This record gives sequence, structure tokens and C-alpha cells, in this order.
Amino acid sequence: MQVIADTREQNPWTFEDLGVHVTRATLHTGDYSLPGLEHRVAIERKSADDFVGTVLRERARFYQELERLRAFEFRAVIVEASVRDLVAGRYRSRVRPEVVLGFVGEIAVAQSVPVYLAGSRAEAQVLAAAFLRQAEKKLSSSPGLAAEGVG
Repeated sequence: MQVIADTREQNPWTFEDLGVHVTRATLHTGDYSLPGLEHRVAIERKSADDFVGTVLRERARFYQELERLRAFEFRAVIVEASVRDLVAGRYRSRVRPEVVLGFVGEIAVAQSVPVYLAGSRAEAQVLAAAFLRQAEKKLSSSPGLAAEGVG
């Protein structure tokens, strides 16, 4: 499977041993997508520290990103942390865990963007590869859908 990683990703997933070939390109929305489906499939990757930092310092910018994500048929925020990590405060910030978890709920409910707390970076890559494979499968099996996204 071919996956696009945004050129602004500073620490991109390699999807090592997952049968995924990554190319770099500028994506308008999200950090990962599929070739020809860049306006229909998007994953926003966040480390635990980045996710919590977004809650504190970049909420307005992140909400603009979420607004763009809402237009995608297949969209997700994948966080490289578990619920246990967030509850235990395993991130570089003094933000209370309940505030961080509240933000997770707010994104999922108020913004209609699924948030997956994947556990670790390695697990996040496995989850992202599965997500992208299923999106690609769904779009390629629906008559006319895959062709609409190409271009």
C-alpha cells in the first residue's frame, strides 16, 4: 500500500514491516493520506506531548484543522498514548488529566472526528495502517467513488 506523509511531519511514521511504502508530499489537511484520495482520507498524528500542547497553546489552530477534517469521509486523530498514559499524566505539562481527556471527548463529540488513543508510537502505526487499508478498500470497492477522488 502507498501512503502519503505530509512534508511538515517532523517525525513521520515509517510503517516498518507493515507493507506500507511512504512518500512525502504537502497535504492541505492531516499528516497521512492515500494517493489520489488526499481530499477524502486523512489522519492527524499526535504524540502525547503534542496533543497536550495543542490543548494548551494551539487550540484555535487545531480546531481549524478539525473543521477541515470533518469534510473527509475517512478521518481520524491518532494519539501515540493510551488512556492510562493520559490519566497518569505521562506527558510534559501540568495540565490536569481530566482536562486532556475532556478534550478527547470534545473532539469526538462536538467536532465529529474520531480520536484513537493508540497506546504507543508502534501501535499507532499499526492502527493507522489498518485504518488506511480499510479506507482504500472501501473507496476502491464502491463504484465511482475511487475515480471521484483521483485528480
